[in-house]
Amino acid sequence: MMKAKVEVAANVVVILLAVVIGSVFLKERFAAPGPEPNEVKAGDRLIGLDGWDWGGHDRTLLLVLRKGCHFCEDSAPFYQRLVAKQQQDNPKVVQSERLGVQALPGVPLQTLKVSGTPTLLLVDRSGTVLNTWIGVLSPRQELEVMRASLQGH
Repeated sequence: MMKAKVEVAANVVVILLAVVIGSVFLKERFAAPGPEPNEVKAGDRLIGLDGWDWGGHDRTLLLVLRKGCHFCEDSAPFYQRLVAKQQQDNPKVVQSERLGVQALPGVPLQTLKVSGTPTLLLVDRSGTVLNTWIGVLSPRQELEVMRASLQGH
């Protein structure tokens, strides 16, 4: 009789552990992806870029790349098309007040609250992030970046 009670208790513990482990797995597997803790997101203000004047342009598209990043290299053809499209639509785009194109070499990823590359940040004249795109972009995301960065041209 005692042996049967111990077996039932052991089975209940095993079942409870399976439910707990299963729920943790399912939560991680099916939870909506969100930004990593301290990861830059729309609505954040970029700070820590000493001397950068966001007010010089309506919008600035920051391409956060890292040397040796194969995803950055895979994305290079899109970046080239993006620049070519901007120049085609508005030959003075680089000089205009609409969209800034600047290089900020040596800025640590942590300063921008970026953990992975490539990351694209669309920033307004106050330094507020309007949108972010991370990783190698799908054709749909590429079109979204094109539209967002060329808006108003």
